[in-house]
Amino acid sequence: MRLISVAFCAGLIAASLTATPRADATTVKHFDLPRMTASAARVFRGTVTDVRAGTVKVGGGQLSTTIYRIRVSETFKGEFATFKDITYADVEMIGGVKAASESNGVRHFSAFRDMPRLVSGQEYLVFLTAESSIALSSPVGLAQGLFEIDTSIPSEPTTNRMNNAGLVADVAKGPLPYAELAERVRTIVAAQEGEKR
Repeated sequence: MRLISVAFCAGLIAASLTATPRADATTVKHFDLPRMTASAARVFRGTVTDVRAGTVKVGGGQLSTTIYRIRVSETFKGEFATFKDITYADVEMIGGVKAASESNGVRHFSAFRDMPRLVSGQEYLVFLTAESSIALSSPVGLAQGLFEIDTSIPSEPTTNRMNNAGLVADVAKGPLPYAELAERVRTIVAAQEGEKR
């Protein structure tokens, strides 16, 4: 009887270890459009023109980063560099350009795999956090603050990776025409700037 109890307990422990869910998700506060706009240091529309790998030194070590150069076509909030009549934003985000890699039999994973990756040539509406002390920033609420604009359709449907869920009260979820979303952002920015005065 004792042997059966030991075997049962060993089986129960093994089953519980294999059934343990992986803890690899990131929990992020939900932002609606007004809170997202208030939390952003810069809000703009632009096209990614360059993506390259970078690193930052911090805490005695190095972190892999990705540097995006974005040609800005419309600004809503914040300051931007202009050179030869071209406005652009250089954005450095934590996380490497490539996903998991293997070297000498050791597999390396990004600790920041939930950081959105921008694609060269894609047009976005971006809500960026202020730069940190080591000049890194990210979209507000990670995937919530990065909207892809489908320029192949006249209404330019615009959606974030959350399918705009909870973004605005009068729309449950789904793409919004870019012009409508841009007008909402302009109205929010003007109201928030008016409150500061």
